[in-house]
Amino acid sequence: MRFLPSFAKYILGLTYILFAQAAQSVAAQENEQDCALRIGSGPRGKIYELMVQDIQRVCADEVSVCSLPSVGGLPNLMMLSSNQADLGIVQLDTLRQMATGGDENIADLQAVMPLHTNLLHIVSLRSGTRVGAAYFGNTLLPWTGNQKEIRKFSDLKGTKIAVVGATQLLGQTLNKQTGFNMELLIAESDDDAIAMLRSNQVQAIFTDGGWPLPSISRHQASSGLALVEYDLPAKEPFVLVKRNYENLDAFNFTFLGIPNLLVTRPFKPNGAMGKRVVALQTCILSHLEELQEGRYQAGWKEIKNPLNTMGIVRFGRGDVHATVMRQ
Repeated sequence: MRFLPSFAKYILGLTYILFAQAAQSVAAQENEQDCALRIGSGPRGKIYELMVQDIQRVCADEVSVCSLPSVGGLPNLMMLSSNQADLGIVQLDTLRQMATGGDENIADLQAVMPLHTNLLHIVSLRSGTRVGAAYFGNTLLPWTGNQKEIRKFSDLKGTKIAVVGATQLLGQTLNKQTGFNMELLIAESDDDAIAMLRSNQVQAIFTDGGWPLPSISRHQASSGLALVEYDLPAKEPFVLVKRNYENLDAFNFTFLGIPNLLVTRPFKPNGAMGKRVVALQTCILSHLEELQEGRYQAGWKEIKNPLNTMGIVRFGRGDVHATVMRQ
């Protein structure tokens, strides 16, 4: 775990990890001989990867795709920038932040279509957590600090947060918006973050993903974990979303939502790679009703207008868009 003192230092400190993970993902796919398009997805078993599996199921006859697992949207952008992926799933806020005055390879990315909304899942301990405690090394000194129950986002002022994946950037954005001065500590995985929470190294966890998030759904209320409700207004591009997690006794909970996009490198639509992306784009759009009504991820139902790319330049030709208009 590491404290994030600044965006610049964070990027420098994370570069090696991101590219190592990207290289591992690409190496894992080297034996994929019949792979026309490589899609940067997410951690195994989480929504990004499961959405790519759905795409593979409905579009395998049109164009072959393979999934490049990663920790989420930020490393997907890194893989796209370095040509290690052809498409990737990314959060709108992360894409905007990384593209503004930054890597032109990221700024030039184009949107294939909008996807589901990621939800910021905030997790704390049901029985409360120690705030302001003193440590000797990593050992908590008894009788220091105060016990505090964290039930809503506004309870997080001045606390330590374990951030997983793209919430590393989201946490910085929320600090700027709210002035909460949360101390952000990088966790390599959800399990790592939970271990930090249980050992009182942090008071809460930030992790994100589409609903229902498997790493949240697998825990019961008896685990001692509790979801924390987002209780502030949402600033663009964020939205507020109501969802349920019966397993953690969370009903009609308000979550902060972040729209996702499937993006691609700016291939020429009539070039060899561009034609593959057009074929995939056309296939997904023509099967959207099947994806929304069939036995696929619930996130597909959230797509109301598949042509709304939220200000990001849209990839494709006019006949692709006409496919949607005819439906």
